[in-house]
Amino acid sequence: MTKFQQTVERLREEGRRQGLDIPTATASDILADLVTDNSAALGIREEAFVRSHLPAIDLTNLAAHLKQADDVQKREVAAASPAVISMEGTGRLIASLAQAVRCVSLNHERLAQGRRDKWEALGVLDDASNCLTLLGEAVSNSHTSVQGAAVLWSDESVVYARRALTRTIANLRDGGWTFAHGLELDAEVGTRMGADLKILPQE
Repeated sequence: MTKFQQTVERLREEGRRQGLDIPTATASDILADLVTDNSAALGIREEAFVRSHLPAIDLTNLAAHLKQADDVQKREVAAASPAVISMEGTGRLIASLAQAVRCVSLNHERLAQGRRDKWEALGVLDDASNCLTLLGEAVSNSHTSVQGAAVLWSDESVVYARRALTRTIANLRDGGWTFAHGLELDAEVGTRMGADLKILPQE
């Protein structure tokens, strides 16, 4: 087993010790980013950093930061409430979430840039895809009343949708992401997403 693979397993073990299950792929991505950033800062080859510096990384502290982020997400879900949203509103939100995924795809070069850019883009993909997956079952169990058809959104789906749309809107507005058809279209999509975001219960 290479030093990198050994460190991946050590990080996962430290995560379990702190009550966090870190998938192998996630641990590998996190450490790969760390190696890339630090080797560039030191002006050495990545192989040299892995061989000489990676074993000394404070994995206890790294796992603690990951656990803190996981706890924040769990608290966010716990604080959210399920929501009954009309079929029309649900359709609008599904369309906006699909546009968020498309936006990340069109700006895929961000995945190859700084660690913050990469994880923000991946976060939008994860949140949007998780929400759409949950909505697949929710829509199939929709209910019809005198007010029309409605869908029961779980607390998790509300949080996932809110995060994915908020991040996408912010990146469109600051020019970080684009649909490559001009600023006017980017502004229109961001405005429409903002209107759809208001369909969800506010934090």
